[in-house]
Amino acid sequence: MNQPILPLQPGENYRFHFDATKCVGCKCCEVACHEQNNNPADVKWRRVGEVEGGEFPDTKRFYISMSCNHCQDPACMTGCPVDAYYKEANTGFVLMKDDACIGCQYCTWNCPYGAPQYNEERGMVTKCDMCHNRIGDGHAPACVAACPSQALVIERFSLAEAAEREEDTNAPGVPEASITRSTTRITFPSDGRTAFNRIDEHRIKPQHPHVSLILLTVLTQLSVGGFVCLFVLEGLPQLFNLNLSFPSFLKTAHLTMLGTACVALNASFFHLGRPLYAFRAMKMWRRSWLSREVVFFTLFAGGAILYSIVGWQNMYAVPRLFQGALGALVASTGLMGVYCSAMIYRVPARPSWDTIRTPIAFFATAFILGPLLTLVVLTLSIQGNSIFWQSDFPTLNSVVIFLVSLMLMAGFVQLAGIIVKLLNSFSKNQPERQHSARMLTQRFRNLFLARLGVLLLALLLVPIMLFTQLSRAELHTVDLSLLLAILLILTLFSEFSGRYLFFVTVVPKKRPEGFF
Repeated sequence: MNQPILPLQPGENYRFHFDATKCVGCKCCEVACHEQNNNPADVKWRRVGEVEGGEFPDTKRFYISMSCNHCQDPACMTGCPVDAYYKEANTGFVLMKDDACIGCQYCTWNCPYGAPQYNEERGMVTKCDMCHNRIGDGHAPACVAACPSQALVIERFSLAEAAEREEDTNAPGVPEASITRSTTRITFPSDGRTAFNRIDEHRIKPQHPHVSLILLTVLTQLSVGGFVCLFVLEGLPQLFNLNLSFPSFLKTAHLTMLGTACVALNASFFHLGRPLYAFRAMKMWRRSWLSREVVFFTLFAGGAILYSIVGWQNMYAVPRLFQGALGALVASTGLMGVYCSAMIYRVPARPSWDTIRTPIAFFATAFILGPLLTLVVLTLSIQGNSIFWQSDFPTLNSVVIFLVSLMLMAGFVQLAGIIVKLLNSFSKNQPERQHSARMLTQRFRNLFLARLGVLLLALLLVPIMLFTQLSRAELHTVDLSLLLAILLILTLFSEFSGRYLFFVTVVPKKRPEGFF
């Protein structure tokens, strides 16, 4: 159809109008879009999906053709850390600056319609631009021009009227338009007696595990938890009037936590499609949680390096105030980095992520692994040194009690959060959360149970072992260090497994898919 494109009047934008009563499901729009933009086979800017309803023999099926909705409040633009998206005020087009994208794929999580898609060949995200160059020349977009039944057209709309008629942009099986204030108008057959759902409603598949992000999140949280423990421990002499005389432990602990942070932050580059431009990720710190995460973890890493140098060279050679200020900087920036990291996943398009339990779980990981690693370093540092153990019994006793208490508190918070999240997912009338819970308890049941069992085992054995050894004044033994190291490895497995399940079992909101 060669639809003439009329110029806009003041206060108007362009939008798609899809009429499901006319669509025959031929997918000409899908093919035309693909050919127009020369996309790889797995990148489809426009997709034709199906919705169905009713009971046999009175059943009905309709098609839904969707691409980018060029929303009034585009989530892809809000979350982008490099400002690669922009919305033209005079036309309403949501466009991309291709040279700005670093391939972080954060926008693909934010959009509930799956409009931005990662192009692996180019190492960046691409999306529908409404064929704005064709519209500028007075021609209809390729998808509109190819539609043989005139089910898809471009129309002008008043921004003022659209705000009052949001129901025009909703349809069965399509994510709520209110999430991003979608502009695409959908005409759907009115039938109050029939409930329609996507035909792929129960076709649930695991999402990408994002191995580099698993390493980044778990190891940064471990490092932050460890540095917070060191900051507190180095303040214990002033707080509790203790004689802190085991610098070898503190030196080793500083380097261990710093090494963990370096491994974690370097792993993040493997997630980017264009890692050479990673420095751009700080640009939008005013509105993007990903940018804020990069800023705080950069400050954390810089402070950790300086803090560790001070701790390694001679912890008494610098003023206590300066060392304390460095420790406070590292602890505070690290904790803020963990919070920003968690808030990245608080997106409405991923319901099982979008809950207060996500930041709670991230902080719990930090204070399970951080104190446990600190305990392992402590026992290895005093291993076989009974004279040292006897002389510093009050200090070591207090240190062990502090670290074990912190770990236990975080561990049981983590367990409670998992159970509450699971129960709420089954009880909530939200299909995506229910599907996530079913995937967790069915498809990944063995790994999920192993994750819980190992965590519970560590929470029970660590305090029993340590307090038993404290009562016998045998904290310096080789066997204890080995057992703690094994428990640390098992707990790392538990937290890595939990983060893997976090990524693969999330069920996103999305536009309807086809039957095949």
